[in-house]
Amino acid sequence: MKRFMLFLSLGALVVFEVSALPVREALALVETGAEHPTRCPADSVIGGSGEVSRFQIMPDVWRGYSKSGDYNDPEAAWKVAQQILDERTKWFRRVTGREPNKTELYVLWNKPGHFESVGFKLSRVKPLYRERAERFSNLCHLQATLARKPKPAI
Repeated sequence: MKRFMLFLSLGALVVFEVSALPVREALALVETGAEHPTRCPADSVIGGSGEVSRFQIMPDVWRGYSKSGDYNDPEAAWKVAQQILDERTKWFRRVTGREPNKTELYVLWNKPGHFESVGFKLSRVKPLYRERAERFSNLCHLQATLARKPKPAI
């Protein structure tokens, strides 16, 4: 994974090459700041409502998809997250007749009940939820940008 880095120095903006993140990595980064696919401190984060794993899954939801109680295992967590995403994506398809875009996918992940209550319309999603969803989408869609040499300050 290449990092997106911007530097503002002496009036010049330097953009280094970046690439899009897979859903797995983008979701972990947005939810807990997990920057590595292997076990790391982000796997032990417990959310304010008791969410567990790098993907911040409620334990009762987790138990509906897995008998594993190893919330800190990134592979076990991803297997659970994939099942949840698959189920919610199928639900979205059934209701809307189309695939969710990446912003919608995150709202389905994070606030499915709210999304349903606003008729699956992003424009009606609460701004805080929409902003997080847009960050997730941006991580999934970053385009490669060649590094530019800084322009001399005038």
